[in-house]
Amino acid sequence: MAGAFRRGVRRVLGPLPTERLLARYAVASLAGVLAVIFRWILDPVLGHVAFYVTVYIAVAYCAIVCGYAPAILTAVLGFVGIFYWFVDPRHSFLPARPAEVHGIVGCFLVSSVLITLGEANRSKQLRLNESIAALTREISERQRAQRSLQEAHDQLEQRVQVRTYELSEALSRLRAEMDVREHTEEQMRRLSLRLMTLQDEERRHIARELHDTAGQTLAAMKMSIALIRQFENQRPGLQVLVDDLNALTDAALQEVRTTSYLLHPPLLDEAGIASAARWLAEGFARRSGIQVTCEIAANLERPPRECELVLFRVLQESLTNVHRHSGASAATIRLQQHAGEVQLEIRDNGKGIAPERLQVLDKPAGKAGVGITGMRERVRQFGGHLELRSTPAGTTVSVIFPLGAPTGSFRPSMSVSRE
Repeated sequence: MAGAFRRGVRRVLGPLPTERLLARYAVASLAGVLAVIFRWILDPVLGHVAFYVTVYIAVAYCAIVCGYAPAILTAVLGFVGIFYWFVDPRHSFLPARPAEVHGIVGCFLVSSVLITLGEANRSKQLRLNESIAALTREISERQRAQRSLQEAHDQLEQRVQVRTYELSEALSRLRAEMDVREHTEEQMRRLSLRLMTLQDEERRHIARELHDTAGQTLAAMKMSIALIRQFENQRPGLQVLVDDLNALTDAALQEVRTTSYLLHPPLLDEAGIASAARWLAEGFARRSGIQVTCEIAANLERPPRECELVLFRVLQESLTNVHRHSGASAATIRLQQHAGEVQLEIRDNGKGIAPERLQVLDKPAGKAGVGITGMRERVRQFGGHLELRSTPAGTTVSVIFPLGAPTGSFRPSMSVSRE
């Protein structure tokens, strides 16, 4: 209520804007008329003294509120009304005494001063009002901008919350899919290891059967041939047939022994990986024509039996790849042990592996091939590390096993590099 009263007072006493021309002159005319009426009310008290005092009040008010031109109109209307009705001789515009002339001059001088001062005050007030209005508009605009910014912030916050929820849901689904995929890969890895274990057992069984059945049968054939030789004097033409049969039997026996040893060499169980590696290298060099050099530490301790089998299979697969794909004329096998680790390295002087092929081999699944996949899974089973390096001058396969590593360790199992 107090604020409404202050606004009403400002409307009455505050200066009217310049563009409100009709209102300014209406107020000025009304102020002149009210000055005459107010002088008539005070006439019993004032008499023939201070005729123009009410005019001064009206002029001062109009100069401040309406401007100098309406104030002049107020001064003229007030002066004319008072001079005509209250200055002797009344109802006449002719001054009778010099005092009235002095009063007229004083009225005009005081009115001029009041108009000048009021106009100056009005100009300052108008500028102040304009500044206040501009400041009020700026504050209003800032408040609107703040409200808009707050609304935008709220909308953005809401969108962020919705997006965060969506991302959380997507992340949860992705984690679930990753868990399923990891579980599936782990099952496949275990299945692969189980299949390779069964393969090794089957190879051992086949090797034993070949040695115990086919080998014994061929040995019996050799003894029978020896008995036949005792009767060769009775049948002169039998000597050539016996010699041919003996040669074929020797070849078959040698082939059975070689196949049995390749499936599962008895030296691996009896003498260890060092002797088995030398035997495999000698046989490979004899059959392939590739010169093979063995560098095996003299004081090499035997690693666990399972580790020896993995090293032998990696060596066997690597030599097979050297013969099939490298085009090498020589290869080097290095087997050593230090710092609680056993390391096997197979190096050739072939043409190397193409970079795009190395990228395929670096993938855990895909078109890496059964041999590489088998080596990687065998090495992974015992927490080992398989590294495949290739240059235009040849390829190197390196396997490192930490002795005593637990089975099924999840240490990285393979890396490839192109030098």
